[in-house]
Amino acid sequence: MTVPISPASGPALTATEIYEKNVDSIVSIEGEGEDSYGSGTGVIMTQDGYILTNAHVVADMRRVRVIFSDNSILPARLVGADAEEDIAVLKVEAEGLKPAEFGDSDQLRCGDMVVAIGDPLGYRTSITQGIVSALNRTVEVDGILMDLIQTSAPINFGNSGGALINDRGQVVGITTIKIVSDDGTVEGLGFAIPMARVKLVADRLIAGRPAAMLGIIVLTQPEESGGLRVYQVERSGNAWLAGVREDDILLSVNGVSVDSLDRLKQIVASLVVGEEATVHVLRDGQEMDFSFVIQSREELT
Repeated sequence: MTVPISPASGPALTATEIYEKNVDSIVSIEGEGEDSYGSGTGVIMTQDGYILTNAHVVADMRRVRVIFSDNSILPARLVGADAEEDIAVLKVEAEGLKPAEFGDSDQLRCGDMVVAIGDPLGYRTSITQGIVSALNRTVEVDGILMDLIQTSAPINFGNSGGALINDRGQVVGITTIKIVSDDGTVEGLGFAIPMARVKLVADRLIAGRPAAMLGIIVLTQPEESGGLRVYQVERSGNAWLAGVREDDILLSVNGVSVDSLDRLKQIVASLVVGEEATVHVLRDGQEMDFSFVIQSREELT
């Protein structure tokens, strides 16, 4: 079971047409913890009940229920969640649901029209419109750096886990946060997790695989000559034992060029714990290869 990604095709749709295409694929999520209550939005992934949302929407919730566009309600179980990626997958026992069409976020360009559909402040399936303001925007969320789509489409509390949709009616991101200034003057700073990344994380969660890590921390800005400078190597990790060191310039992993932090995160998300990876680095003008077995996040933390 994987998240299907489709290329953009067909004519551009109006905001009304986008809403009509997607409204039945957007759900409300309510959860109850021991001493807490939370709510947010989700996106139907499959006709048999897999649903995407944010991990923070369902964090610490003992019971979760999903409310559909026809007001029917079903209990949901948590298939898996990754707090660092802020992605969770739920499952309800149902058939004949209407899954969203998921698009390729790598095809987005700054200035593209997008809409967000979600439940801001509990106002169910609200639609807002804007543009893609920036791509690969590095944002710190609870101490974790995430590369996100920045959009001017208004996103408010309750939109979390909802859909950012392109002008073909395809979900290209899962909305996650907005930035608010202390005086409330900042507007139009909403963010969504790119669908290309959501797919990698969701596929792993559904398969029940642990999160892979290289055991390498890099600086966020690429070097002028290409690659990312290694800032820290986990001493207990296999990368260190293989010979990777601080100040190496990471050029590629398994032959895939590393030209940005987002690209590196996508590569790492596709790695499988227990399999071997080869990193290609530049050190003091000399290119070198190091191979080692990929470890899980739990092994390195």
